[in-house]
This record gives sequence, C-alpha cells and structure tokens, in this order.
Amino acid sequence: MHDNLIELDDHHLQHSIPTLSINDVIDIFIAYDVSFIRNFGSDLYYVEMVDGEPLVPMNAMGSYPPGIEKLFDLMTRERMNMLSYRGEKLWFSYFPVNDEDL
Repeated sequence: MHDNLIELDDHHLQHSIPTLSINDVIDIFIAYDVSFIRNFGSDLYYVEMVDGEPLVPMNAMGSYPPGIEKLFDLMTRERMNMLSYRGEKLWFSYFPVNDEDL
C-alpha cells in the first residue's frame, strides 16, 4: 500500500471534537516525544517515539495518556491511517477508499 503524505493544516481539523488546533497536535507530539502514530483500524494503533521505541500503556489493559487518545479520536473521525510530526510539520495519510468500500 502506498501512502501519500499530506501536510496537516487547520482545514483538516475544522470538524474535530474536541476542537484541536495545529499547535495542540504539535504540543501533544512534543510532550510525549512521539514521532508518528499508525492506525490499523478496529482501534489498533502503533505509537512510535522519536527514539524508535514504541509508546505503550503502563499496563496491558490500560489506556494511553489523554493527549494521545485525542489524536486517536481525530484519526478515527478523519479516516487517517498515519499521523507524523517531522521537520516541524505535521503529516498524515488517509485510508484508501475504492468503489468496493462504498
């Protein structure tokens, strides 16, 4: 599968609930030292930190920090399969949709 990366800007966030700004998203990435988040669907996410290590909840049945959970919600609502912070910019890609999905 080929991912076309798109730079995230404010118009991609206009329908986010709770309301998020570009700066809010960047602050979350910086606060948790996250490089990218990949959404595999069905509430399956992989969160990679800047050092290449995965970020995982403290216990197996736990949840991620609230900021990361907000990003999961954003990604689900906007059908994003990847969200990344590189070069002081946010990048994302959509899940591909074809006629068979409709």
